Amino acid sequence: MSEKLEKVKKEMGLMERILSYIPGYRGYKEKELRRETDRLVRMEAANRLKRAKFEIRAQLSNPAVISSLKSDDMWLFDQLMSKLDRITQRIEKAVAGYAGFFDAVKVREDRLDKVLEHDVMLIEKADAIKEEAIKLRKLKPGSDEWRNAMFNLTSMIEEFDTLIDERTDILRSLEK
Repeated sequence: MSEKLEKVKKEMGLMERILSYIPGYRGYKEKELRRETDRLVRMEAANRLKRAKFEIRAQLSNPAVISSLKSDDMWLFDQLMSKLDRITQRIEKAVAGYAGFFDAVKVREDRLDKVLEHDVMLIEKADAIKEEAIKLRKLKPGSDEWRNAMFNLTSMIEEFDTLIDERTDILRSLEK
């Protein structure tokens, strides 16, 4: 069982723990815990991506810096920000790794750990993007080193986008 799921279980209140021993309720509660864990994991990845966006934007908050950039550099910046916005929205609005009791599409709960493992990769990749964005702030905008870092960030963002697609494919394979 994943660490996040175990952490959520440990934080259950006394009443929830008592009710978890009642037949039928335990399975229901397990599903709810998985759904909440899935949401928390996706939101953590999204928050790290938002932090990356903040770091990148902060570097170009000075109008003098912006006016000193070539049009190609501004295009590179705009493209990066657009892709970062896109993946942040995609992960925030991603399909939950669990379908509710009355939902039309059901997900086999015994296989949801595969989704959670993949979501951990999303958090790790989002963290790497954030760290790269922090490093970018130390570089001079418009320099060759800055451009290379921007291209590297763009590549990382595209890899993250692919991970979101893979997550969707995993969820489709889990449907009953």
